[in-house]
Amino acid sequence: MERVCSGMMLPLIWLTSVSGLAAETPRVQFDMPFAVACREVTPPNFSLASPGQKLIEVKLEISSLLVAGQERDLTQYFIRIENPARPLSVADYLPKTLHESRMSGPVTITDTTEKNASLGINVAGKYELISAIGATAGIGQKNTSCVKYNLLPPLEAVAASGTLNRGSTVFFKLRATPRNVLEGTREYGLVLRVPSSWRADSMRVHCEAEGIQRSIVSTFNEEVSCGRREFTVALYLEGDEQARLTAEDFARRKSADARNSGGKASSRGKSEPGWTLSSPWEMLRR
Repeated sequence: MERVCSGMMLPLIWLTSVSGLAAETPRVQFDMPFAVACREVTPPNFSLASPGQKLIEVKLEISSLLVAGQERDLTQYFIRIENPARPLSVADYLPKTLHESRMSGPVTITDTTEKNASLGINVAGKYELISAIGATAGIGQKNTSCVKYNLLPPLEAVAASGTLNRGSTVFFKLRATPRNVLEGTREYGLVLRVPSSWRADSMRVHCEAEGIQRSIVSTFNEEVSCGRREFTVALYLEGDEQARLTAEDFARRKSADARNSGGKASSRGKSEPGWTLSSPWEMLRR
């Protein structure tokens, strides 16, 4: 009896170990450039309505790499963009909230009704209209009624975006679907309202990935954070060489300060004696 029990336990232990190997929780790494060039996109009518201000376009490329686990276990990305020191004034952003369907087109519903009747002779030798199959002989008739109508395909949200804190913070939430793969490089666009004298600034970008931590029993699966990173990105006006050099220097110093402080950058920290980390704009005004 003990040998039988031992023989039954071995396959169970083997299946448990295989399930544990296949259920590795995904881990994601994010990456971004130190500085981003901004293009002025101010229309003529905006200058008349808002004197002393202009609009700039910011394109942020965020890369993500799945370093462990499987793509199917990634559920969503959450991106938040803000500037704690000087709130952003967001005029527009992309991508917008998007819905899609797994079906290629509308769903067609067909409702068909058939009525069969035959004129035959019954056992008594009389003519009658009967609708059941029996011992009859005569002329048959078939009426078919077919109704077709289309339904819109069911939609699911694959991207959600919007603003927070009275339009000073932008967020993007991307969901994984069979047609929407999260891993790779994605571009996020912002249009910011800034003073006419604007040349450079910075923003903080928070990136977080969520995925499924699978258990041996699917009932105990849990959605967990599987990758998180914060970046300080410097912005500068396209074509302004001095602003570009200052912005890149600021971003690199800010990144080094974050590493030296254990990953938490301080807005008043110092990367070297006598140099206060404030913003590229304040550095240009010195």
